[in-house]
Amino acid sequence: MSEQREEKKKIRISRSLLLTLIFGSFGLGAFVGAGTLGLFAPIQADKGDSSVEIREGEFKFIRASQDPGKKLEGHPSRKELKPFRYKVNALIEEKIKKDDAIAISFYFRDLVNGNRFGIGESDRFSTMSLLKLPLMMAYFKWAETNPLVLRRGLTFAGGAIQTEQKHIKPLAELAPGKQYIVNDLIFRMIAYDDNAAYSLLLANLPHGRLDKIFKDLNVEYDPLKMKEEDSMSLSTFAGLYRVLFNASYLNEEMSEKALRYLSKASFRDGMASGVPSGIEIACKHGERTVTVAAGDEKEEAYQLHEIGIIYHPNRPFLMGIVARGDDFEKLKKAIRDITRLVYDEVDQQS
Repeated sequence: MSEQREEKKKIRISRSLLLTLIFGSFGLGAFVGAGTLGLFAPIQADKGDSSVEIREGEFKFIRASQDPGKKLEGHPSRKELKPFRYKVNALIEEKIKKDDAIAISFYFRDLVNGNRFGIGESDRFSTMSLLKLPLMMAYFKWAETNPLVLRRGLTFAGGAIQTEQKHIKPLAELAPGKQYIVNDLIFRMIAYDDNAAYSLLLANLPHGRLDKIFKDLNVEYDPLKMKEEDSMSLSTFAGLYRVLFNASYLNEEMSEKALRYLSKASFRDGMASGVPSGIEIACKHGERTVTVAAGDEKEEAYQLHEIGIIYHPNRPFLMGIVARGDDFEKLKKAIRDITRLVYDEVDQQS
């Protein structure tokens, strides 16, 4: 009997030891896990970032968000727009004649019916700041299979950032030595046109992921020509907006997120100023100094370009403008006036 009692005592001790080890391992695992998650835990985001977060299945900017009732047969949005290229061309010629611009390229696409037209839309130009859009897409594509990517913390070391910006300054700038989560950096890069955020994100994107975006979408683009003046055309770059609107490359959640970030762009003196108040617009602008021909000589000129989706209530459309000239304020006005003409024409026909 004493041997049986001794054996039961050993079993109880063994069980207690086992339970202690189990709970101890669980506690250690939770501690280590908390530490690991701490590397990806959200850092306090700047004001404005949280305002664009969306709930699952809540769509506003992708095609799936459009009212099905507006797509019924016979609705004005289903009918093709009457040609108005000649009106846009006349305005562009007027701007050039008045020396408001040296040259203007234009692209338009009806996102309901797919009809499109352009004026010099195949002319190649330096995209520069617009490359922030495919970089955002590369991160969001990565996040589809690894959501923690967007919660990763990156520290901005500071230092000079090479930039072509001369007139339009970022709404906010990164603070040297401060850590930011990737999601917040993407928002700053797009909404504030922050070159420091762009450089930090680009430096931490695994090799090949950005090139894969261009390859997957069959975009003819040579990254070695990024700073050259003929890296991409308006019609080619507009394709990136189309795949976001149709959610045909990124999933619906990430496509919606990308367009929402674009809708928060702080630059409002171009296309955004050419549409009525309350009309949503998801766009990206860029500026730089370029070399243009002036007779037998060459001279420097400003280039302002902007591409985006304008969400007319009945007929969302995609539009892009590249304007070059020697007066930056006149270039902004040219983009505004062309946008207003196009919006009014679409509105009257829809």
